[in-house]
Amino acid sequence: MRSSPLLPRTSVAITLSFIAFASAQSIPGASLFSGNGAPGAGAYQLVDAYEPSIFFDKFNFYSSYDPTNGHVQYVNESIAVQNGYATSGATANISVDTTNIWPNGGPGRPAVRLISDNTYTHGLFILDLVHMPWGCGTWPAYWLLGPNWPYDGEVDIIEGVNTGQLNSVSMHTNAGCIIAGSGQTATFETSNCDEAANDNSGCGSLLNDTSTPGNYGSELNTQGGGVYATEWTSDYIKTWYFPRGRIPPSITSGAPNISTFGIPAVNAQGGCVIDSHFSNMSIIINTDFCGNWAGNVYDQFPECPQTAGADSWDSCVDFVGNNPSSFVEAYWEINSIRVYQMPPGAVPSSSGHGSLIVKSVLGTI
Repeated sequence: MRSSPLLPRTSVAITLSFIAFASAQSIPGASLFSGNGAPGAGAYQLVDAYEPSIFFDKFNFYSSYDPTNGHVQYVNESIAVQNGYATSGATANISVDTTNIWPNGGPGRPAVRLISDNTYTHGLFILDLVHMPWGCGTWPAYWLLGPNWPYDGEVDIIEGVNTGQLNSVSMHTNAGCIIAGSGQTATFETSNCDEAANDNSGCGSLLNDTSTPGNYGSELNTQGGGVYATEWTSDYIKTWYFPRGRIPPSITSGAPNISTFGIPAVNAQGGCVIDSHFSNMSIIINTDFCGNWAGNVYDQFPECPQTAGADSWDSCVDFVGNNPSSFVEAYWEINSIRVYQMPPGAVPSSSGHGSLIVKSVLGTI
């Protein structure tokens, strides 16, 4: 997201049972999962899973103001459940108000912003997505965020606006993180991750339909979604996208093997000490409307209705506020989010893949 996110957490009591290297967090029942950051140190192990039956139990519902100035009301869990904005069955579904009018000058359209109770340092984050929000005025995002922005970092894994069809993957930090943009299939756009540079556009890349077809929006939805996999190590943060029919077997089997993923869509590394800029990150999923990005560029999308005599921002707010039925496609449908980590103490084998050496007080296993 392209603004400093102020994200107070609410206390949500949940029951968790995880492996020993998860440490307690301030939210009752929540944990910090800190994995090995050495690339190729060993096989990834499942440490946390967001499945439909427990999906919303693992998040808190942010319900304060929108720090990106959108025409949106983020609602609490009670309102979200009562109005059907947060439902689960075979999949978890996150939607918005598609019934009421919320005109310019008043409160924005009700929507949901979820923040995970658990947080993570390093890992492989695998989102299996069936459908995502899309359409004029929308600004959906699936991202990772540290507790002290920008010093603990931000990684935007899925983000775009209005009727765009290409996903923007970016990172935001304090000064001193520069990426090179080599060794990837996406179009490299900006190298400086510093939030104080370039109007906080961050360092990022734009995916393309040649190497990653259907990576965003209506095209992603039409093909039944796909999988986004993001690997965060001490050396790099890489993201892959796999359309529904091309998901690697190691992912579907629950034993992801990075060596079979191919060239990443985004390879964020270079002049950046990753561990100095990214830590203790939450998973966030939200649907915003207009605001600092979607609102400012709304008039660049000719298929989106414009208000005569109004600027881009007000045209966006007018459309979002007055056309509830236009947002029936503004929903997330998620099969799962699974987080894998390499165990602390594991060291890379000579090949960088496969072998796993774990150091412990009992010796080497």
